[in-house]
Amino acid sequence: MHAAVGRTVTAAWGQAFLSPELDRCYDRNVLWAIDDAGGISAEALDGHADRLLGGHDLPHRRLLLEPIARARLHDGLIARGYDASRHVFQVHAGPAAMPDAVAGVEVVEVSVEAILAANDHYLQTDRDTPYGRDGRTRRHLLEHHRSYGPAGAQERRFAVCDGNNVVAWARLWTRGAEAQVEDVICLAEHRGRGYGRAVVAAATRAALAQDPELLFIVADADDWPKELYARLGFASAGELGVYLRFARMPQSSGPGAA
Repeated sequence: MHAAVGRTVTAAWGQAFLSPELDRCYDRNVLWAIDDAGGISAEALDGHADRLLGGHDLPHRRLLLEPIARARLHDGLIARGYDASRHVFQVHAGPAAMPDAVAGVEVVEVSVEAILAANDHYLQTDRDTPYGRDGRTRRHLLEHHRSYGPAGAQERRFAVCDGNNVVAWARLWTRGAEAQVEDVICLAEHRGRGYGRAVVAAATRAALAQDPELLFIVADADDWPKELYARLGFASAGELGVYLRFARMPQSSGPGAA
């Protein structure tokens, strides 16, 4: 998915994915350390981030580490000022765990434009998206959501609407024997009504109707949605380390230095 957009740089430690025209979108400007990251140190990986992200005048440093690299490099990256989180990959058990539709909630398929309009509202108003109040950041994130997805994949969008407006949604990407449910959002003023569960269940049911070999979803390891996904038949299959740091400003040693 990352390689389908922007520029890809491949090295012994993994790959960098670069879309510097969307500098406010960290998911489009990231280093992915594969396996054991080629055995390099946390300092060396940080140096590659400085070279590749800093070389494009990007102020952030974002690293994704597969489990072996994460276990070895975690402490070193924390010592270098990175904040750490985790993504958990949850794989669906298959037709035997087919989730039921949510009674009384109508789910429809909508256009990408309808999703983007709802996402624009979400970024401007949700308490978890204060960064979305900035117009440039919001434009970059909306473009990311418009253009991001697996190359050659079919995308479907499942939504709950209030009148003509989308208030909850989930995307489904399918390519060959693989399927992914992603980008699950419910607007704050419509939460507590089962809408999030309804759109995930609808996307999951649509995916299972195509009998995929692999159906999965990605969640934050420390957030509650993974529990909802578990109730809908998704079980944890592994984690990815996520590390974020903003570039350090060079310190002056001349006159006037603090």
